[in-house]
Amino acid sequence: MQETLNLEGFAESLKNHRIFCVGVKHLAALLRSRIGLIDTEVAHRGRKILCIQEGSADSGWLLRMKWDAIFCVRDTQDLRLALTYITNCVKPARVVWGGEPSATVFQALARCDSLTLIGFGPTPPRQQDWDTIFWSHDAIYDEIEPCLVQRLGALNTGKYNLRSVLKEIKASEVGLVWSNIGDTDKRGSLYWFDPSEGLSGSLFSPKEAVDILRAVADSIGGFNVS
Repeated sequence: MQETLNLEGFAESLKNHRIFCVGVKHLAALLRSRIGLIDTEVAHRGRKILCIQEGSADSGWLLRMKWDAIFCVRDTQDLRLALTYITNCVKPARVVWGGEPSATVFQALARCDSLTLIGFGPTPPRQQDWDTIFWSHDAIYDEIEPCLVQRLGALNTGKYNLRSVLKEIKASEVGLVWSNIGDTDKRGSLYWFDPSEGLSGSLFSPKEAVDILRAVADSIGGFNVS
């Protein structure tokens, strides 16, 4: 596999880093697998928090997972409440943020120790503060290439023969990841990863899920959980 792609497998710890997951059809499995890996790293200690920005990608499926707190961020008051909880909650914390957080959020969370931030969406993030970006295996060249040029530079991106790499990625059903974790060059490098690693039966039972969805729908009326 490594020889075919001419890429190393990604093996760095995700704990206490800023991670973004990109996908559409396979986003749910990709995000769940990354969360699962981090939960295992911290031995399920601390708190796990979900923050959904109004207008972010459909994420009703996330409500079926186990969370210590859920916030629907629609205005500055919601944001302030979420950040207050995150800042003061028991650590280590895993914060899953639907959509891309603002610079204000990054600055606030940067002051927290033992915190992992996981963003997600259908397109790559704009901000440069992410340490790692994961793409599902069905990602397309036209979306990935500009993001990599911005981070790696045009010359380094060209060295990877991205079209060929993506063809192999899709055929092998592994994912592509850019990361600068543990890299002396902050432009980072490309790797492949197994999107199934970290997946487990960590969901609530059907009855628990129904009860939680009803409670959340009642508390944040108008939020689509379908």
